Amino acid sequence: MSGESPGVTGVVLAGGNSRRFDAGDKALATLDGETFLERVLGTLRASTAQPPIVAVQTEAQREQLRRTLPPSWDVRFVLDDSSLAGPLAGLLSACEAAPTPWIFAVGCDMPLLDPRAVRELWTRVANHAERAPEAVVPVSRRGRREPLHAFYRRSAVISHRNSVSDESSFNAFLAEFDHVDYAELNELPQLIRLSTTNINTVAELEHVTERQRE
Repeated sequence: MSGESPGVTGVVLAGGNSRRFDAGDKALATLDGETFLERVLGTLRASTAQPPIVAVQTEAQREQLRRTLPPSWDVRFVLDDSSLAGPLAGLLSACEAAPTPWIFAVGCDMPLLDPRAVRELWTRVANHAERAPEAVVPVSRRGRREPLHAFYRRSAVISHRNSVSDESSFNAFLAEFDHVDYAELNELPQLIRLSTTNINTVAELEHVTERQRE
């Protein structure tokens, strides 16, 4: 993935309730003067040739988030699948709407998302000459998967739709896939490890802010 790729749509899953984030909607929290949503969308716009998609829970949330973005940005909003809950509801809706064979899904709480990390992970798809995986998902040294910093073959997500229930986790959903490339983070550049940083609490945001100032 050199520069922009027309075969990938960036997807931001923003429909969570931000229960652990005392300051309100995490998508609207700020780092270095930009909202998390602006930072994530800016990276996706720089990494793909398609307008990014933002999945939200309600029309009210859609309008609130849309108002915070630059008017010139071409961003599409979709509502989470009402039959599901959690991030999978947004993933399914986004895949139904995306015009490309692949999507790159990321959480709205990942303001350190790096375009170089997106491109590096894309090479995992491109390097499978004979049989490309259905998903490329980073995994930490302790085995923690990062399904919200991952590539998904759009057709695979849609084809496994019937295996998803309201209580399904991302890991359970991935278990239905035929071929997932789990990329060990300790074998990837440091920039990818930083790119996967997600912020769930105000304390974590303060910690990241201090690190940015160092």
